[in-house]
Amino acid sequence: VHYLHQSYSRSELAALYSAADVMMVTPLRDGMNLVAKEYVAARVDQRGTLVLSEFAGAAADLRQAFLVNPHDLDGLKETLLQAIRAEPADVTRRMRSMRRYLRTHDVDHWARSFLSSLGATDAAGALDPARSDAQSAGSDVGSADPRASLESSE
Repeated sequence: VHYLHQSYSRSELAALYSAADVMMVTPLRDGMNLVAKEYVAARVDQRGTLVLSEFAGAAADLRQAFLVNPHDLDGLKETLLQAIRAEPADVTRRMRSMRRYLRTHDVDHWARSFLSSLGATDAAGALDPARSDAQSAGSDVGSADPRASLESSE
């Protein structure tokens, strides 16, 4: 087990991800956690297992990871052992599924989805069914004044 707590170049990260038999990403609370997605993206060999906190934002997308509650230390140990002992066919199936998901749910997909959701709301933030397509949202954003600012209501 190696805990790496420093900065690495992209090429170094890709090499580390490719060399890791198991990647354990176990935040107690998290927004997106791109590290888990980077690991999956780097595994072009369809190998390697991902142990991922169920509290990580990426857990909703990477359902084929070995999901774990990081507060449950016994469960974490058992899940880590499962990931280490997983049959090669299961490892390949899981990784292939996660990689397929990431290929179709990339940053462009996220942006289209975000703009679609943004365009589907009225000024008060309520869902407006008449404006639920990405095209109308995108055209509104494209014609917006770039000097406009967003203010927080907090």
